Parts: sequence; structure tokens; C-alpha cells
Amino acid sequence: MSASPSPSPVTLSAVVTRLRAAGCVFAEDEARLILATAPTPAALRTMVERRAAGLPLEHVLGWAEFRGLRISIDAGVFVPRRRTEVLV
Repeated sequence: MSASPSPSPVTLSAVVTRLRAAGCVFAEDEARLILATAPTPAALRTMVERRAAGLPLEHVLGWAEFRGLRISIDAGVFVPRRRTEVLV
């Protein structure tokens, strides 16, 4: 018996296309962040689908950058926004 073929790797171009189709304005930037964060190809596909479904990018990634720090984000957690950095 031969092993079933592994799913094809997801490329930057494919992720950008999927995010653009979902209406993500900054699809290229978001795709790079998702690709850099996903630990496995399966996780990558899940993250792309969650973002395409409208989940905020920070919740998909599990973190947000704020004032040079990477802050962990989970469901129900306030997502710090860059435009509020000046207030800090």
C-alpha cells in the first residue's frame, strides 16, 4: 500500500488570493504574518480560513504587536491597536 499524498504546500500567492477574495485590504501583509506564524501546513490552512471568515487577524495569529512587544491574544481579549500607542 502506498501512503496517501500529503497536501500540497500553501504558497504566499495562494494565501494572498484567498484573503483578497475574502475582502482583506492588506492581504499581502496579512499573508506574510500568517505564513510566518503557522507552525504546520494544517495550522496554516486553518488560520487562513479563520481570517477569511472574518476573525480579526490578531485572534488568528494569537498575538498583537504593541509598542515593540508581542502581546498574546485570545478570544475575548482586548486587541491593542497601533493608533492607541501614542496614548501609552
